[in-house]
Amino acid sequence: MPPEAPDTEETDPMALRASVAALALALAAAPAAAEPVAADATESAAANPLIGEWTLPYGAPPYDRIRPEHYEPAIAAAMAETRRALDAIATSRARPTFANTIEAMERATLPLSRVTAVFFTVTGANGTPEIQAIEGRVQPMLARFRSETYLDQRLWRRVKALHDQRDRLKLTPEQARLLEVTHRNFVRAGAALGDAERQRIAAIDERLSALGVAFAQKLVADQKASDLFLTEAEVAGLPEDAKAAAAAAASARGQAGYLVASTRSDVEPFLTLATNRAAREKVWRAFVMRGDNGNANDTNALIRETLQLRLERARLLGYPTHAHYALETSMAKTPEAALALSRAVLDAGLARAREEEAELLKLAAADGLNRIEPWDWRFYAEKVRQQRFAFDEGQLKQYLPLEGMVQALWETVDRLFGLKVAERPDIPGYATGVRVFEVKEADGRHVGLFYADWFTRPTKRPGAWMNEIRTQNGLTGATPIVVNNCNYVVPAAGQPALLSLDDADTLFHEFGHALHGLLSATRYPSLAGTAVYRDFVEFPSQVLEHWVTEPEILSRFAKNARGEPMPQALLERVLAARTFNQGFLTVQQLASAMVDMELHLLADIPADFDPRAFEAATLARLGVPESVGMRHRLAHFTHLFQGGGYAAGYYAYTWAEVLEADAFDAWKEAGGPWDRTVADRYRREILSVGNSRDPAASYVAFRGRMPTADALLRNRGLAAPASASAAR
Repeated sequence: MPPEAPDTEETDPMALRASVAALALALAAAPAAAEPVAADATESAAANPLIGEWTLPYGAPPYDRIRPEHYEPAIAAAMAETRRALDAIATSRARPTFANTIEAMERATLPLSRVTAVFFTVTGANGTPEIQAIEGRVQPMLARFRSETYLDQRLWRRVKALHDQRDRLKLTPEQARLLEVTHRNFVRAGAALGDAERQRIAAIDERLSALGVAFAQKLVADQKASDLFLTEAEVAGLPEDAKAAAAAAASARGQAGYLVASTRSDVEPFLTLATNRAAREKVWRAFVMRGDNGNANDTNALIRETLQLRLERARLLGYPTHAHYALETSMAKTPEAALALSRAVLDAGLARAREEEAELLKLAAADGLNRIEPWDWRFYAEKVRQQRFAFDEGQLKQYLPLEGMVQALWETVDRLFGLKVAERPDIPGYATGVRVFEVKEADGRHVGLFYADWFTRPTKRPGAWMNEIRTQNGLTGATPIVVNNCNYVVPAAGQPALLSLDDADTLFHEFGHALHGLLSATRYPSLAGTAVYRDFVEFPSQVLEHWVTEPEILSRFAKNARGEPMPQALLERVLAARTFNQGFLTVQQLASAMVDMELHLLADIPADFDPRAFEAATLARLGVPESVGMRHRLAHFTHLFQGGGYAAGYYAYTWAEVLEADAFDAWKEAGGPWDRTVADRYRREILSVGNSRDPAASYVAFRGRMPTADALLRNRGLAAPASASAAR
C-alpha cells in the first residue's frame, strides 16, 4: 500500500495463517466437553457437504451447498479426527523420528485446517449475524487451549529429543527448518520450563488476552464519548456532501448540527478542509486524547499492566525484554537492527518535514499565524498541494476501470512469470459477487485457484486482505486456493466500477500476496507461501505495486469509457504528487514505530509507570516536532495493546517497504521491469520457498546482499536519485 497508509485494515496473511493453524492445534487439544454437540460430529458427508471428499474441480470447497449450520458439526468431526492423530503421536512408544513426530504432526492438523480455513474465509468476507455467532463460539477455543497444546509435555519430549540430535538426523534443509520452527514454537510457548513457570506463562497469556479485550472495549467507549457535534460555523469549508453526511449522522443520534466522529476517516478529512481553526483544534484534541482522558475508559492502567506481564513472560523465557522476545522471530532479528533502520528513515523524514513546515508557514503567515500547530498541518498542506499539482481525482478514475486494471494485472503476471489466468464460472464462490479464476503455467499445468472478492458488502469487514482456503502442500500434492478481498464501491447498474490510483495499488498489492501463496513450492504446509515473518510478508505484495504505473501497462489498459488512454500529462502530475508531504507522513509513522520499540525495550516497568510521560519524553529525544507528532498515541495504539501482534513490531511496515524498494532496483539494474531473468530468480528464491529457509537467506539469494534504505528514501522522495534511470 502507499506509504501514507501503512496501517490499513489489511490482514497480515502470516498472522491469519498462524491463527488458523494454532486454532487447529488448540481445538485438537481441547477436552471432549468443549466440543460442539457430540452427535453432530458423526454427521455424514451426505448431510454435511464439508465432511468427506469435495468433488468440485481441484478439490474446491462446495460453497454452493454449505449452510452456516454445517460449520460446527464439521469442525467437531475434524477436531475429533485431529485429536486422535495427535494423541497417537504423543502416546507412541516408538522412538521419535522426524517422520513419526514432526511430519506426523503436519499431517494430523490437515483435516481441521481444511474446515477452519473454509470457515474463516467467510467470517471476514460475509460475516452475517449467524456466522458471527458461530465464530463467537469457535474463536475462544483458540485462546483457551493454545497454551495447553504447546505445553503438552508428551509432545514436547518428542520434539525436544529430535531437536537435540538434529545434526545426526540427515534431514533435508526444509526438514531441518521445520524441526527448528516447531521446536522454537514450543520453547517460546514455555514448554521447556518447569511446572510452576509453565503455569505462570499460561496465566500470563490468559490475563494478556483479557487485557486486550478490555483495552478494545474501553477505547471504543471513549472514542464514542469523544465524538463532537459541531455548528454550521464550525464545519465551514467542508464539501456539501460531507456536511450532509455529518448532519445525517447527528440526526441519527438525536442531535442537531453536524457529527464528526473521533475516527481517522472523519478526522483527517476535517483537518484537511475545515476553515474554522478553533474547530480543527477541538476535533484534533478529541481524536488524539482517546483513551487518555482520566475517566472510566482511560487505558493507561491497562497499558502498564500489559507491559509488566509482557516483560515478566519474556524473562521467564530467558529474554531481557519483550522486544528481544518479539524480534527473535523476525527478519530484523534484534531490536537494534530494527531501530537502526527506523532511525535512518526517521532522520530523512525529519529533514524533509522541517522543509515542509517552513513552506506551510509561508501560507499560514498570510492568516496571521507564526507557527504551525498539529491541527494546522493538513489544512495548509492541502493548499500547497493544490498550488503545485493540479488534478481532479474524479477525472483520474475515468481512466482506471476495474475490468481494465484486472486485465492489466493478468498481463503483468503473464509477462513476468508466464502465468495464464482464466475465469471458472463453474466453481462456486462463498457469496454473491465472488469470482473464481484458474491460474495455469504457460504450458497449461494447473497452479491453483484464485477467488476474487473485490466489492464491499454490509457483511464484509473493512479493508483489503489475502487469505488461503487451501495452502500449497507437497505432502499431499494439494494445490493452493487463495482469496483476495477488497472493498471497492459497487457501481450503479450498467456502469463500470472505477478505481482510484490507491485502489489500483491495492488490486496489485493483494495479488502480490496471492502470488506468494500460489507459487509456493514447499513440501510442508506450515512453511508454505505467506507463513513467513511479519516484517517479510508485505514484501512480495508491495513489490507488485510497482507495475501499476508502468507506461506499457497504462497505455494499453488505463482507458476511459470512450477507449481513450490516460493523458501522459495527467499521469505525470499524479505520480509527482505521490511523494508530496512525505516528510510529515514518514515522521508520523516512524515516531510510532520507535516509541513502540523503545517502550518494549524497557527492562523495568514500575508500579507508577506513566505511558503519557514516557511517550512525550521519547518523542522529544527523537526530535519529533510537536506539529507532526505520532500517528498512534499509546493510549489508543490498538496495534500494540488490543491483541499485541505488533508489539515491538510496528517497524515491520517500513522494513518490508525497504525490501520491496531495493528489490525493484534489481529489475532497473537489469534494464527494465520486464526482465524475465530477474523475475525467474524472484520466483525461485522468494515466492516459491515460503518459510522453508530464513527469509534473510532468501533475500540474499535473490539480491546477492541485504538491502539498504536508499531505494525507499528515493521512492518517498526523501533523497535525490543517483541518476535519472534510478528514479521510480
